[in-house]
Amino acid sequence: MNRGKGLDSISDGCSIQVLNPCRSFGYDKLTNGGASRCLFFILYTDILYNMDPTRIAVFIDNSNVYKYLKELRKSDKGWFCLYDPYQLAKKLAGDRTLVATHFYCTPPPPQMLNTQEGKDKYSIQTKYYTEIQKLAGVEVRFGSLQGSGGALKEKNLDTRLTADMISMAAQNMFDTAILVSNDGDYISALEPTKNTFGKKIEILYFKGSISNSLLRLADVPRRVRQSFFEKLVM
Repeated sequence: MNRGKGLDSISDGCSIQVLNPCRSFGYDKLTNGGASRCLFFILYTDILYNMDPTRIAVFIDNSNVYKYLKELRKSDKGWFCLYDPYQLAKKLAGDRTLVATHFYCTPPPPQMLNTQEGKDKYSIQTKYYTEIQKLAGVEVRFGSLQGSGGALKEKNLDTRLTADMISMAAQNMFDTAILVSNDGDYISALEPTKNTFGKKIEILYFKGSISNSLLRLADVPRRVRQSFFEKLVM
């Protein structure tokens, strides 16, 4: 790539050899302060042209996603509830650079162990989360369950996702955040990420009850596709 109109170079059609990148800036003799100014110019342009303006961080609210996938699977077995979150993130990132994939979930409740059917489901879910933790590039974040019997409620899941997204945005760890969820509570994550830290927002959502306020914050809203969800090999 030719990085500046004033650069002296020879191109053979496939590559460009820079002969003297400083000549057109008056630093060809490199005397006095010319050498240091030339070095600064070279370093600056190298940093500028090697920055990746499309670093992608994907935040997956699996508890929300699983609810919709489970419902879709009732009528179409082509949907997989035990999907591969890393492959999902890669497909959402496309040709861009995937820098982080965060997967938010809650462990299965111990009450499931009271019946044989519950034990089987408990074993499957536990194994699923264990396999995801082995995936390179995926960070698993666990929430907690509070309550008893059929009155269990998730705690800390949305707050952990919100805290992670805002913290990473503040540290300039990504350029675009992709949220995979229909949950309107994440407005508190998206607003500062976009309006305070200047990051782009994309949302992957399921058709149905999604907050219009959430969608309005999205630079790119996308409906889910079945092809996004590949079954995790366990």
